[in-house]
Amino acid sequence: MPHAITAMILPCPVSAEAADRWDLMPVSLRCDLTLLHVTHYYTAYWQARLGISSYFELPSEAPGLFPREGVVTTIAAELATRPDPAFAVVLTDYFGGVGDQWAAVSVGGGPVRSVNTINTALRALGISATAGSDEFDTVGLAAHRSTPDYLDRYVDLCDELGV
Repeated sequence: MPHAITAMILPCPVSAEAADRWDLMPVSLRCDLTLLHVTHYYTAYWQARLGISSYFELPSEAPGLFPREGVVTTIAAELATRPDPAFAVVLTDYFGGVGDQWAAVSVGGGPVRSVNTINTALRALGISATAGSDEFDTVGLAAHRSTPDYLDRYVDLCDELGV
C-alpha cells in the first residue's frame, strides 16, 4: 500500500481563519500536532502570488517536488499565530515498503534545516516515541497515506501564473 504525502506539521492547534485564508484543511494528529497537506505546486503558487523570493537551503539530493519556498515560513507563522513558529515539512514516497522520505524543520523561528528523517523532525518538534513505536507511528502519520485531491488545482494555478 502506498504512502505518498507532502505536508507541513505544526506542534500546536492552528488558527481556523488562517487555514481558510491559505486554503488548507488542518488534520489533528496525536501529541497535539496539526498536519496540513501542501505540495510544491501549492507553495510555488503562493510564493509567486505574494512576490516572495526566499527559498530554503537544502542539499542537492532533496527531491525536486519538496516544498522549499520561503512562503512556508509565512504560512506557518499565520497558522500558529506567532512570528517564530516551530514546524516541519515532510515528504514520503513509499510503495510496498520501498521508497524515500525527506524532512526539514524550523524550531523557534530558526532557519529551516534539512534533517535525515521524519522521525528526526518530529523529535525536533518535541515528540518522543512511545514504547514499541517510532515517532512517525506515535503521532499517527501512517494513517495519512495520500495528499488530498483538492491540492491538484495548484498545478493549473501555477501554469496560469507562469510559475
